[in-house]
Order: sequence, then C-alpha cells, then structure tokens
Amino acid sequence: MYSKFLNFRKLILSALLIVLVSVLLQRVYLKSSSNIPEVNETTKKLIYNKEELSKYDGVQSERLFLAVIGSIFDVTSGSKHYGKSSSYHYFIGKDGTRALVTGNFKDESEDKDHILDLKCDNIFSIMHWRKTFREKYSYVGKLEGRYYNSDGTETNYMRELKAKLKLCKEEKEKVEQENTEFPPCNVSWSEEEGTRVWCSKSSGGIVRNWVGVPRQMFTPGKDKPKCVCAQQETNMLKPYTGCLSTSAECFVKVEH
Repeated sequence: MYSKFLNFRKLILSALLIVLVSVLLQRVYLKSSSNIPEVNETTKKLIYNKEELSKYDGVQSERLFLAVIGSIFDVTSGSKHYGKSSSYHYFIGKDGTRALVTGNFKDESEDKDHILDLKCDNIFSIMHWRKTFREKYSYVGKLEGRYYNSDGTETNYMRELKAKLKLCKEEKEKVEQENTEFPPCNVSWSEEEGTRVWCSKSSGGIVRNWVGVPRQMFTPGKDKPKCVCAQQETNMLKPYTGCLSTSAECFVKVEH
C-alpha cells in the first residue's frame, strides 16, 4: 500500500513538473518571437523609427512611449493619464508635439510634430513640456524623422528650431528689459467711464519704487501704441489727449 502511495505521489509531481516546464517554454517562445524589444538599460537611448514607436501603445506592448520634439519617453508609470481611453492617450506611439499647445487631439497629419510656424510663447510652452517629461519619466531614445536622422544626428529642421528658439529668447529678454524701464499700465473699461489707464508701483506686474505717468509708446512695426508707465519723456512716448501730463490716471478714447 505504501509503495502504491509513493508511485501516485511521483505521478502527481511529474504532471506538475510537465505543466511548469510547458508554461516556461511558452513564455520563452512568446518573448523570443516578439518584434518589440524589451526596454532595459542596454536598449535605452536607441533610434526608433515611426513604426517601431507606434508599437509601444499599451496594446502591442505593455509599455507606453511618446515623443516630444523627437525625444522619446516611457510614460508607462503615468498610465492613468496616457493609457487607452485616458485624456492624453492621443500622444502615445507618436510625436504629436504640436497638439501640446493647439489641443487638437485628432491631428494625425504629417504636420502633427511641426512647430516652426508657432509663436514664441507656444514654443516656450513646448520646451517646458519636454523638460517636464525629462524630469518625470524615463528618456528612451530619439525618433528618426523631422528632428533626428537615422544615425541620431540633428536634422536641418532641428537646427532651424534651435535658431528660432534663440531668437525667441533674445526677444523675450528685450521685452523684459523694456517692461522694467517702461512697465505696462493698468487698464480697465466700463460703460460709464470708458477706458481708464493708470500707473501704480506694481502696474504691469512690475514691482518697483516709483509710479510714473501713462504714456503711449510707439514701437516700429506695430500698428497701435501700447500704454506704458514712464518716469521721463522720450521720442517714443506721446501723452494721452485731454490728460494732465503729471497725472497717474487718464480716461482715454480707445478704438475697439
């Protein structure tokens, strides 16, 4: 009786071993037959083409990849935002940089990663998005296409973008310097009073130890002047009609 029990136990153990080996062989086969490489330290920072990137969509692969300005990030840890049916799933498996500022999540055109025609503020916003992705998620590699060549070098488009970004930064610095010297006025409108412009020690969001007086500043290339607060007169400035030259507040007629 005891020998029969031992034989039965060996039979059960053999069956379990066969099942375990079968499962392990199946996993090895599925892993080796997949065209989607696993992401690890040796496969990071590769060059992906559009087809390869599209496979990391949470379906063909469990990983979720997206690209911003040609830089690819693994956002799997943010699946609640980027998983299927989530708010930002549009960005997965592609470079949809343009939609970061346009909000057009239906854009599947060839221009969905084209941003050179955007305004400086939009480009700054996109650069901030890329910085956020770098800080929050894992950088995987580069996308071959508009921004990078197949060998990972920058394309002419990327060089043009960098040149525009440099000009945008210079323009921003110029505006900030101008705003420090000539801060924008506070402006309000009411049906009873019309347009009111006035200066204070924090008008235009520029905190300072002086108030100034409202003046029209004429800038080359601009059709209309803007209201600024000035400490002294210059050739670029013009007083508002009907307003005392020393008054910090004026009611003016502005065409709408």
